[in-house]
Amino acid sequence: MLTPMCAGSRPLPDPEAEVRAGVHGGRCGGDTCARSRCPHPRGPGVPIPGSWCSWQRGMAVRACGLIIFRRLQPAPSSKVADSIEYLLLQTSYGSHHWTPPKGHVDPGEDDLQTAFRETQEEAGLQASQLTLIEGYKKELHYPVHGKPKTVVYWLAEMKDCNTEIKLSEEHQAFRWLKLEDACKFAEYEDMQAMLKEVHQFLCSRE
Repeated sequence: MLTPMCAGSRPLPDPEAEVRAGVHGGRCGGDTCARSRCPHPRGPGVPIPGSWCSWQRGMAVRACGLIIFRRLQPAPSSKVADSIEYLLLQTSYGSHHWTPPKGHVDPGEDDLQTAFRETQEEAGLQASQLTLIEGYKKELHYPVHGKPKTVVYWLAEMKDCNTEIKLSEEHQAFRWLKLEDACKFAEYEDMQAMLKEVHQFLCSRE
């Protein structure tokens, strides 16, 4: 039985969406920023990756996230693979696309720290509630408004499949989906291919 979709009105925009729309996203690079409403100090330094400044200068943007799955109790006649469901979140901005939890790398963080932090912020899941699956890591590369972007994903399993998902203002809904439905919701071909690859990887471990 699928967990009911959690939905609601989330009016506040995501910084990544503001960057895509050409609006300052809130992370800045000191004196390289020309926006007067920038809240950050204007000391010397280079633009922070993922900031409005680095975006304008054509620097690559890097983000990290977790592909989260859970295993339901399979029916006696069903395959183990059929019990696997993937967590997708629907953004509250732009085209309201569906994606695993992810976000930009903050200064001083490594990629995996970013993935866990973003998962906590966007889905309310603590690292202690997840099991990181060894042997899987995937990078997706694609342009956003003509700028290169890299998103790094790891794979993590819910320790308790009934743990509550708590959305931030960046997302308006979530769903637990089996592979076929997850690919339909994901829309983008590279995301669909990654989900299929993940599923094959998990099935090969059974």
